[in-house]
Amino acid sequence: MEKPKSIAQFDHFIPVSTSRLVSALVRAGLSTEQVRVVHKIRRLITLQFSDRLIKLKQLYQPFNPDRELLAEDDESIQSADAIQQIKQLLHEANYSELTRQQIEYALEQTSPYGLDVKIDFDQFTDVSLFYRAKSQRTVMVRNWKTLFIKKRSVNLIAYQRICLLLHYPKQHHKSGIHIKLFKDILRPDLEMLFPDCKIRMKTIDKIKLAVTGGGGTAGGLVATIGKLTAAVSPLAIIMAVAGFAALLWRQINKVFVQRTRYMASLAQNLYFNNLDNNMGAITYLIDQARQEEIKETLLAYGLINLQKINNSMELDSACETWLMEQFDCTIDFDIEDGLKKLVDYKLIEQQNEPLSCQSAETLCELLDHQWQEYMELPESRI
Repeated sequence: MEKPKSIAQFDHFIPVSTSRLVSALVRAGLSTEQVRVVHKIRRLITLQFSDRLIKLKQLYQPFNPDRELLAEDDESIQSADAIQQIKQLLHEANYSELTRQQIEYALEQTSPYGLDVKIDFDQFTDVSLFYRAKSQRTVMVRNWKTLFIKKRSVNLIAYQRICLLLHYPKQHHKSGIHIKLFKDILRPDLEMLFPDCKIRMKTIDKIKLAVTGGGGTAGGLVATIGKLTAAVSPLAIIMAVAGFAALLWRQINKVFVQRTRYMASLAQNLYFNNLDNNMGAITYLIDQARQEEIKETLLAYGLINLQKINNSMELDSACETWLMEQFDCTIDFDIEDGLKKLVDYKLIEQQNEPLSCQSAETLCELLDHQWQEYMELPESRI
């Protein structure tokens, strides 16, 4: 398998760690006082996401399939609210939702690992698939064009992160909101992530079983008929019938052996590619959203101070160009998220042209004041 080729220009995800991004901004010319502002922004965003994690866990708890606490009889908590909050969190973590058309297209393709899976979507109240970062990979597969003999290279989309959101109805034995996180999933393998899937054999294995099994069984049947015709004793008849039964069982057993191999392949792929589930996935996604919001905010703040930028469109282009120059990565920078915190924290006035910030000393005092105000807020307002 070749090295994945990035096609991340369609993604908002910034594939650089926060510390590495800050170091690059410092090398680019941020002053010591401006770096203090950077760290204060980082801490304030982290504080707010910490409180958000607590609230989201409380909202999700009644629908957690792994719940070990007593269920709360709170009719005000609706599953739709929890699903909406989780989807919003995924968008903030720079995940993109796959449309139903994209999902159906992926399910029509046969997995290069030889798994052909059928899914019953009617059992779910809500089904959503989100991905973050994708690349193009080349894999070697067999198909009918080469009579399933030679392998040929095929380019496939691979998703670096996948989140599967499933909502079962209350009457279902698996009721609740299931959140599944996976890594490095090929697009044809998306169907493997769904529960209660029906595994079907791939075409080459059907042909092999039909040729070997059908031919062997037919030959065994002809031989058995010949022996029965020529048999003169009951023992010979019994031995002929027993031999044919053993041959027939051998052919049938091949089907079960093949199915077992498929199940083992499925389990192996899911075991190594599963990242987290349910409540653990909530914590994982909160941290991802926190990191993305910090990086977007710090990058916007840094470039406003390092370059002359007149408006948000210029800032959007400047951020994308700077990331390409510094880290050789092409993304679609989310300028709305990048400016949101700067405006919320009153660090810039978005309508001003060119975009500019107050002095670093003033911003440090402003952020300290906002930290103190946030800490003194009643829990109901956080």
